[in-house]
Amino acid sequence: MPEPLLNREDELQRLERAWGNARRGPQLVVVWGRRRVGKTFLVAHFARTRHAVFFGATQQAEVVELGRLAEAVRRDLGDRVADLTGGSFTGWESALRFLAALAAEDPLVVVLDEVPYLLESTPGFASIVQGVWDHLPRGTHLLLILTGSAIGTIERMLGPNGPLRGRPTDSIRLDPLDLWNARLFLPRLDPPRLIEAYAACGGYPLHLAAWDPTRPTEKNLERLAGRAGSVLLEDAPAIMGEELPDAVGYPRILAAIGRGRTRYAEIAGDAGQRVEHALDVLARAGLVEKIVPVGAPKAARPIYAIADVYLAFWFRVLYSDLSLIEAGQGAAVLRRARPRWQNHLGRLFEDVARAHARRLVARGDLPEDLVVGRWWATTGESSEVDVLGLQQHRAVLVGEARWQAAPLGVRELERLRRKAVRVPDLADEPIYALWGRAGVADDVRSAGGRGFDLPSILDVSA
Repeated sequence: MPEPLLNREDELQRLERAWGNARRGPQLVVVWGRRRVGKTFLVAHFARTRHAVFFGATQQAEVVELGRLAEAVRRDLGDRVADLTGGSFTGWESALRFLAALAAEDPLVVVLDEVPYLLESTPGFASIVQGVWDHLPRGTHLLLILTGSAIGTIERMLGPNGPLRGRPTDSIRLDPLDLWNARLFLPRLDPPRLIEAYAACGGYPLHLAAWDPTRPTEKNLERLAGRAGSVLLEDAPAIMGEELPDAVGYPRILAAIGRGRTRYAEIAGDAGQRVEHALDVLARAGLVEKIVPVGAPKAARPIYAIADVYLAFWFRVLYSDLSLIEAGQGAAVLRRARPRWQNHLGRLFEDVARAHARRLVARGDLPEDLVVGRWWATTGESSEVDVLGLQQHRAVLVGEARWQAAPLGVRELERLRRKAVRVPDLADEPIYALWGRAGVADDVRSAGGRGFDLPSILDVSA
């Protein structure tokens, strides 16, 4: 039995729709996203029950890749069709025209997995695809699926000056899963352990599938992040390498952000280099998020955060001790890194609280025009609110998230009310809310506050 496809129902339906449309004419679909988000699994799952050729590029020379494509044709379509290739193809144009000819009467799926590798071995590959595509007969029943992990490369290929601009009939970007969808991979974990698994794995299906729900978090971290060659130790450089081929200086910047240096000057000082251009590159790659207080003008001075949960874990918890882990001291490193791990969990939980508030807006439990974000004072005494909801320009939701084992009490509620005084344009009767690992004590509700624990946060109906 093949493994089930979890969570990607919408993307699968779009591929199904393209397959149906291929009965009327050629379809070009691009499936792209970061490494480990499940692109290959999705398209392989889709192609499994279709008349299809699946080819995975491997960063080899063009002649080798063309020979491998001919082998894929033999494997997937049989000897009779493969013999028509003569054992290989003379070039990518002839290969694509051959595959299109096979779809002259009956629909055929052709998957070219990791197209950026083909762009390396054949620099004009995207232009070849364009030339073939533009001259396909209208009645060709070809569904051509191109996938890629190098997001920047795909964006350039499809962008305003790219050779495939306007050609795809659909473009499907896969991003790491959010916490609620990641739960599908680990349905047996109780809420605190699920948060811990997600904090380490992020929303990457392969990482989540490797997590053993029968073992405690500490043992999973040792197995998956505390050994040379372990998946959570090794994947981060590969993910970054797809977007940052010239990686000099980028890890230092991300490490500085991981250590809590969030402002431009702090990051530059910690990294020991100029960071303006590098931060722009990291933001375009989706590795760093540029944040301003909710409701503030765009020109407000931003802070920076690592935008990917798994990469944030890697830089906050593992990065400073990589050499020790590689030398076999992973268990000791992880024990020593517990404060950093707890800090990472706390920051993640603040993000989870904001995401939960947005889900409450979508469900109708909070005003439908409420805009939710984080807020901090940009002048005067330091003050920060984890969850701030604005209706028009008025602050009607003020909230705090605390990753602590004990329920939050009226003391935390009063502290939140004192901080709310600094918030601009506070509503006359704002909603005060606390998000806690164990929720809130009864005195919070009797004092007029709202509270959310992990089970209510993870409620899929919210």
